[in-house]
Amino acid sequence: MGSSIYLAVPVMILLAVVQTAVLPRFPILGLIPQLPFLVALSRGLLRGVNEGIVWAFIGGICLDLFSVGPVGATALAFMFSIVAVIWIENAMPANRFFIPIIMAALATLIYLFVYFLLLRLLNYPSNWQLLTDLLPTALLHGALVLPVYWIMSFLEQRFRPRPVKI
Repeated sequence: MGSSIYLAVPVMILLAVVQTAVLPRFPILGLIPQLPFLVALSRGLLRGVNEGIVWAFIGGICLDLFSVGPVGATALAFMFSIVAVIWIENAMPANRFFIPIIMAALATLIYLFVYFLLLRLLNYPSNWQLLTDLLPTALLHGALVLPVYWIMSFLEQRFRPRPVKI
């Protein structure tokens, strides 16, 4: 996991910039997908909960630096949802098609709900639109997670060091 941090920081900074500067100009069905969240979730599904938490924390902090919300709220919501989903995923049979879709939709529901609760608890102005977009955003993330998951899986197989056999 040590070298994963060196990769996570530039990737998540780049994704946070794309998330805040580019994606709002090109919404999908009126919704903006959370690319750092999808990448952190895919990383967690592929490499386990520790990798998922690290990538979620870095991605959440990078997004928080570009938002008007409390710093750390997005990171905390990302981490909580990814831990919950990976814990559930460990009890399910392995599947490279249905499991990422289901886990992305469930993680999105958890993430947005936890983020909304954090905003309300910290007395930040929260938009009720967040709750009305809960289900459509979960469905959008469920659809978009497969390309992200498969790209991450391909890169993992291509660049991960293989064990040496003697």
